Amino acid sequence: MKLLNPVAYYHVNTSNKGDWAIKKSITEAILRHIEVPFSYFSVKNDELTEERIINQINTDCSALIIAGSGLYTNYPKSSGWYFPCKTELFKKIKVPIILIGLGCNQNLKGNILTKGLNKNTEKSIKLINDLAAVSTVRDARTYELLKNLNITKHELQLDPGNFLKVKEKQTKRKRVAIQLAQHAPILGRYDGGKEGQLNREKNINNFSNISNYLIGNGYSIVFIAHDALEQSIAMDIKKSSPKIEVLNTDNLDEMLSEYSSCRFSIGMKMHSNIMSFASGTPFLSLYYDVKTTEYLKMINYKSFGESVFINYYTPIFDKVKYMMKHWKLHTNNFRMIKKEKSNSFNNTIKKVCKIIKDNS
Repeated sequence: MKLLNPVAYYHVNTSNKGDWAIKKSITEAILRHIEVPFSYFSVKNDELTEERIINQINTDCSALIIAGSGLYTNYPKSSGWYFPCKTELFKKIKVPIILIGLGCNQNLKGNILTKGLNKNTEKSIKLINDLAAVSTVRDARTYELLKNLNITKHELQLDPGNFLKVKEKQTKRKRVAIQLAQHAPILGRYDGGKEGQLNREKNINNFSNISNYLIGNGYSIVFIAHDALEQSIAMDIKKSSPKIEVLNTDNLDEMLSEYSSCRFSIGMKMHSNIMSFASGTPFLSLYYDVKTTEYLKMINYKSFGESVFINYYTPIFDKVKYMMKHWKLHTNNFRMIKKEKSNSFNNTIKKVCKIIKDNS
């Protein structure tokens, strides 16, 4: 068997399990078709210099993959977006450039990730797409953003995390998964001030009340952390709802298995919703960024989300009562949507595999 050249893989490498989910989905899908090693680089820390391009990427690699997350967003990186490479160096990259599942973040509230793209950032994004052999985006808003930059060859697909395989599917029990976020100042991070702490307290109270209602109706509740530091908010919920279980693990297969055992989930992070979808479990979404509303549109599910910044308790509580009765319907719908949408993702993966083989 021919030894294929490594793939240089740039991605968001943080403690956020959603970023891990994207990487897992893409790399496992590729490895189902071909045996190829990956060399992982962080968009946060690993600058793609001219020296690295010429003496490493072009000489040692079969392709450059830039994958997942809201990379098409203003960031203090040398490109102007969340890719650490000067725009003028893009044309020096001689291996095929592959862009998979990229998006553009825009928080609904707060003082970060709220502005439109800078002009130089737009020029950089257009150039990388003009040079790319493959380009997919995760939502219609990002698709239109690129279209308005006169980019024409990008494709619209669900976020790669939606196509994760559940290795140990569980029989659905009378069980609900919950997830709360506190990674941003406005959501109650240590530097969020009074407004952030008030939002955090509101979320704890609301989730505690909903959990106690479900427990009173015979359900078990599991908090699935999507960042290790969510453990503190999970423990604060347990003060008012002590029967809640907590899963805080780096094992994504265990997380997916846990989601698959639940009748439905309630989550704030988009990839809590996405991993629930991937496991065939309906979810209720409490969103803080337009990326989630765009995701809900993609699966025709917009009525099952509410902004975390409003008085959401009553509408979410009503949706909980609805889902207690109708979870089977939406489980079946999710499975059909995943099967239908997977064709496009699988075709992209096959195209990527051919590119890797042809350039090794």
